[in-house]
Amino acid sequence: MTGFYYHPSCLRHDTGPGHPERPARLSAIMEHLEATELLRQLEVCEPPLKAREILELVHPPAYVDYIEKSCQEDLALLDSDTIVARDSYTAGLLAASAAVEAADQVISGKWRNAFCAVRPPGHHAEADRAMGFCLFNNVAIAAEWLRRNRRAERVLIIDWDVHHGNGTQNIFYARGDVFYFSAHEWPLYPGTGHTGETGTGQGRGATRNLPIAPHTSAQEYLPLFFHAVHEIFASFKPDFILLSAGFDAHREDPLAHLQLTEESFAEMTAFVLQQAQEYCENRVVSVLEGGYNLHALARSVAAHLEVMKAGAPTPASSAKSQA
Repeated sequence: MTGFYYHPSCLRHDTGPGHPERPARLSAIMEHLEATELLRQLEVCEPPLKAREILELVHPPAYVDYIEKSCQEDLALLDSDTIVARDSYTAGLLAASAAVEAADQVISGKWRNAFCAVRPPGHHAEADRAMGFCLFNNVAIAAEWLRRNRRAERVLIIDWDVHHGNGTQNIFYARGDVFYFSAHEWPLYPGTGHTGETGTGQGRGATRNLPIAPHTSAQEYLPLFFHAVHEIFASFKPDFILLSAGFDAHREDPLAHLQLTEESFAEMTAFVLQQAQEYCENRVVSVLEGGYNLHALARSVAAHLEVMKAGAPTPASSAKSQA
């Protein structure tokens, strides 16, 4: 079964009127999954609120204190894009808790794979800096939890959000046990993610970036993605996969210019699952990142989940032939 992690308290992260990263993102997803009855085919779970120590796996205690204190105000601006309010700290801790709990249950065999419908997103959050709508780096926290608890030796993070995940990259840039791969539009916020950024020290070669030109079609994008992912699996041989699943590369998204569709995300999901079946016993946890057109986001998440609950379907086989 596919675990689906959601908590209504994530709706209480208030970013103010007109902000693209708004509670309606999760509401749109839930309403669409209920209307299509897809939600009934998933194992819906509320993640337990874990202790703040999970945040400190990648964020210094002083930074966690700063975020918690900042959330004592009604609306506080952490940078030009990142806003918090009174319930934002709890929402952020719940988002990280969901990623860790999903990883725990997948590695334990309770779920074949899992998706975390959470906010705020995380992949722009540096170890000591909130940015790009992100407070805590949910995927990085889950990866570090897996490593610290010896639940996985080699964790692969695949980030297909249209924006480069600078925070995730930097947290693991000097590490060889966590491989970070990002396919993202370039040039675009935050300005990182060049092909020459490949890691340093023990992490040299464990970062790979695939910058994609604006307005690239799905027909051009997908073979590039398949080829890179196939090479990474074959060389790194991961035993756990974390997806930073942003859906803002959709052609209807207002914050970027790539031309993917919900069918594109289904094909990408199928290919990742096929590789995971071969290399790491299907161990995949997907965590929501971006996606700001509500209708496109809801449809894309549904397409992603349809493939996840089915396992590794036949589209993956044809995708592999393009790699």
